[in-house]
Amino acid sequence: MHVLIANNIYPPIQAGGAELIVAYLAEGLVRRGHRVTVVSTCGPEMEPYPAEIRQGVEVIRFFPRNVYWSFSRSRQPGLRKAVWHARDAWNRDAGRRFKAVLDRGRPDVVNTHLIDGMSAAIWARARQDRVPVLHTAHDYHLLCPRAFLMTRDWAVCTTPQLACRTYRGWHLRTTRQIDTFASPSQFLLDRHAQAGLAVPRRIVLHNGIPQPDTIDAVRRARTPDARRRFLMLARLTQEKGVQVVLDAVARLPPGLDIEVAIAGTGPLEDVVRAAAASDRRIVPLGYITGEEKQAALTRAGHLLLPSQWLENAPVVIVEAAAYGLGIVASRIGGIPEFVAHGHTGLLVPPGDAAALAASMVHLACDDGALPDLSSASHAMAQRFTVDRMLDGYEAEFHRLTAQPAARAA
Repeated sequence: MHVLIANNIYPPIQAGGAELIVAYLAEGLVRRGHRVTVVSTCGPEMEPYPAEIRQGVEVIRFFPRNVYWSFSRSRQPGLRKAVWHARDAWNRDAGRRFKAVLDRGRPDVVNTHLIDGMSAAIWARARQDRVPVLHTAHDYHLLCPRAFLMTRDWAVCTTPQLACRTYRGWHLRTTRQIDTFASPSQFLLDRHAQAGLAVPRRIVLHNGIPQPDTIDAVRRARTPDARRRFLMLARLTQEKGVQVVLDAVARLPPGLDIEVAIAGTGPLEDVVRAAAASDRRIVPLGYITGEEKQAALTRAGHLLLPSQWLENAPVVIVEAAAYGLGIVASRIGGIPEFVAHGHTGLLVPPGDAAALAASMVHLACDDGALPDLSSASHAMAQRFTVDRMLDGYEAEFHRLTAQPAARAA
């Protein structure tokens, strides 16, 4: 089967977890004998970007004509963002260039992921060519111009303004171009359905990630005092709860021997370093990957994820659970689907530094706290392997290609 996958970013360019999931999916499908083409974007200064083969996957990148590349959005002023969104409502250039890829070799199915930057124009092109489309959502791009349903003062948005309602209405209308809407969590799926998603077939397709070859080796390497070590792996932003972690550490008893390692980069990186300068229990790691990341996951006993936004299906939860870490996270969004309170970790109210601090003290100091935590967490991670993800996608691809050709728009 020839599968065409579209995502606005693709490795080695990386902004978050979605592009890693897309890469695991694409490379896994190649290993199972499928032909896979990935369509992604690049900056205007990178064009013409040569087609390349990465781990057997054909990767084609282009810059969809707009006032800036979507990867650089965080550095743009408000007016430019407004112009960008207006053009991204239906990017004709992206549609034209996507059609050129379709014409090079007609795929059996198209699977889109994050399409902001390419727009729903690529759905229309696939539909015109009678190629079935499976769209996988990873955030709230179709419902919110900021993609995470939060107000500018970092509260969950419950009453969107007129401009946001107009944006949402248009993007939901464009979903009529797709055949199946998938989400890695039931929460995200339900949010789209409640907002008026026009796609009749809506399914959950869980993410999957590579996992350690043997948890026994990890456990042997982990020292008994690991329960006093906490790790935060996230982009250092307000919505990820970075300040909540710092406030929680400040509430801990001064003499309590705890380590809180914070890995990542972002706008609050200087804030983290300043806090570390005044409290040795905070250890800033900066950006880590590869062996450094594995070492951090082996050293720690627990993961901290006190998010303040409506998380979908955080990859880092499964990543940490695969190493047997307990998860201390906010009870918000899709997180409770992956963290069973009192079994694989502890859930706290979002933004509640006192509750987070109390949970940390409980896990670090109570000898009887969740004795089966590590094994339960590791068992949970086995539900989210790459092979299980591939099984789910293959089943839906076969279902779509077995149907009569999609009706032209």
